[in-house]
Amino acid sequence: MAMWPIQLCIIILATMLCGALAKRIGQSRVVGEIAAGLILGPAVLGAINTDLYNMLFSNAVMPVISQFGELGLVLLMFQLGLHLDLKSLQGRVPMRMPVTVALSGIVFPFAIGCALAAVSRSALAPEVPALGYVLFCGVALSISAMPVMVRIVLDLQMEGTFTATVALTAASLTDLLGWLLLAVITAISTGGFTWEHIARNVALLLIFVAVSMLIVRPLWTWVIAGRAASRVTSRVLPAVICYVLISSWITAEIGFHSAFGALMAGLVLRDLPGLKIEWRDKVEGFVALILMPVFFALAGIQAASGNVSLPNFWLWFSLFLIGGIAGKFGGSYLGARMAGVGHRDASVIGALMNTRGLMELIVLTIGLKLGILPPSVYTMLFVMALATTAMTVPVLRLFGYGSQRDERGTDGIPVKRRDA
Repeated sequence: MAMWPIQLCIIILATMLCGALAKRIGQSRVVGEIAAGLILGPAVLGAINTDLYNMLFSNAVMPVISQFGELGLVLLMFQLGLHLDLKSLQGRVPMRMPVTVALSGIVFPFAIGCALAAVSRSALAPEVPALGYVLFCGVALSISAMPVMVRIVLDLQMEGTFTATVALTAASLTDLLGWLLLAVITAISTGGFTWEHIARNVALLLIFVAVSMLIVRPLWTWVIAGRAASRVTSRVLPAVICYVLISSWITAEIGFHSAFGALMAGLVLRDLPGLKIEWRDKVEGFVALILMPVFFALAGIQAASGNVSLPNFWLWFSLFLIGGIAGKFGGSYLGARMAGVGHRDASVIGALMNTRGLMELIVLTIGLKLGILPPSVYTMLFVMALATTAMTVPVLRLFGYGSQRDERGTDGIPVKRRDA
């Protein structure tokens, strides 16, 4: 009997209920949605009723849901590229501030992550190639979750504030750097560690990016400009979706993950007139209601409870958690202070940058599928992502956000508001 309709119903209801519960206790909804995935996995449901878990969510009955999750990841990455708009943030704060925050916020956690990975490899990942594991852990600790950050900023009515503007701009730069690093690490990890193979993969990726930006992007613009309405309509949207899927397939075929192709498609198409409106009206609701819950659930199901019983699991988890917070929060705070931001606003920026959430889950899922991350380390970093995301809202509330607006920041640095 096909189980996927029942699985899908349970996943949707669980993420909806946990998201509502998170909102009720003062958290961001996305924290509850991520926690729902953990509850449905072997760590909670499997421990409570093994037979029920095996019937609903064991590997033997999950192939269809796994395909839903893969499609969800592709469309989520496309949406990220579609909405990644640095131009709208330029001129609102001095760019030296977010640039300094982004660089400091990626260098420090990357170094700490690599150091922890080098020390822990013999205990946690002895069978995993050393270079790929070390570099991947560095990237995993460096990522910020801009989509989750945006939702938290909106929930706490921080949009337009000095601190939110700096943090969002820095997170955009950090994610771009993080994905570039992840692309290189993927090439290293899938290329058999021969520099010829790695160089070939990177060269093919650069060719793909060049063709996408220099040929495909103008072609799409020409196609849309030739239409009577001069905008993306519901008739064009199926072709857009096909392009996203083909772009994802190409990057997977040349040795990278399909997520890179979807992100590239979003960057190529983000300026097409009317596309964001059509996507929001026709597709975004399906992604948010169906595919995002499936992705969260799969991430939680892959966090196996058996890993918790490994020797020194909680010791290593604590080290990764402390290292992740010290690197991301501390690095972003230091970057903001070096750029001339005061202590309070630098702390708020650091708290926002320490949000991981969705982007961390995407990175971890890629690492697990590529065999770079062992299941035990995946589980540690999954729980770390949940913990650091859950920390964000309480820390921001300590600084008064959620109850009042802060248009200028305590340092008196004005923020140029953009007209809607």
